[in-house]
Amino acid sequence: MRTIGRRSVAALVLAATVLAASAGCGSDPDTPGPVVPPVDTTTAPAHLSWENYNGVRLPRSPEDGPKTTSTIPSGYSNTPQGAVLAAIRGQAYLALTPDTSWGQMVSVVTAPGPGRDEFAANRALVSVTGPVPAEQAPKFIAFKVTEYTPGDSATAAVDVVQEIGSPPARFVYPVALQWIGDWRLVLPTAAENVDAREAHSLDGYTLIEEKS
Repeated sequence: MRTIGRRSVAALVLAATVLAASAGCGSDPDTPGPVVPPVDTTTAPAHLSWENYNGVRLPRSPEDGPKTTSTIPSGYSNTPQGAVLAAIRGQAYLALTPDTSWGQMVSVVTAPGPGRDEFAANRALVSVTGPVPAEQAPKFIAFKVTEYTPGDSATAAVDVVQEIGSPPARFVYPVALQWIGDWRLVLPTAAENVDAREAHSLDGYTLIEEKS
């Protein structure tokens, strides 16, 4: 188990001079290109703190988000760590946001698509009015980034582990995300949905347990 823990006019002129001087010369096919550093998908979000949202404790990072403190927090880093926090918090927001503001919440934390449309139709049929009782509140304890594609249209897939009940049982569920100016959850349709599964081991996961 793993525990918690980016040139100038002169440069352009120089480049043009070098290109002119080397015109007609053969190039070396074995010259390596620029080295692209690997993406770190296993380190936990930095400097985590925890806050209560309708009875459930949610992680927050000053570096990885969310960076706003509005009614609907947003502003995650375009990194695997930002995706992890958006996955955890987004799922909690969808489940716990009260009837008075769930529509706005859905439009902010999820990506447009048939999955969102289905969720909105089903959410309108139920009522959420108060916090989760302490004995029923899940605890988010670990994650694994199973897929990550960086860039301005980044995508990610995160397995989130939560602990619930007494004696506690651990379950892992997958969350898909897309970067649309911020991380948004890509909700599955009923036909695409994958049920949570029991987590028998945390090997390969990164722990994010709240410290007592």
